[in-house]
Amino acid sequence: MTYQIRPQVLDKIRADRGLSSDEHLARELGLSLGTISGIRRGRQPSFATAMKLIQAARITDIRAAVVRTAEPLAA
Repeated sequence: MTYQIRPQVLDKIRADRGLSSDEHLARELGLSLGTISGIRRGRQPSFATAMKLIQAARITDIRAAVVRTAEPLAA
């Protein structure tokens, strides 16, 4: 199973912390801007990054933070 973090999770953290940009969000969480941008575009983050975001957003039910995606088909 693969998963994506819902962009709303990033938006919630930004709103809760009064951050005006994804650059500020990345700096606040110790992540790269590329990681944040990738998540917004649907890239699957590492488990550690996903957990960091879920905890920062104070989400207690992981299902509220992620979207399951289909496994890519092998060529």
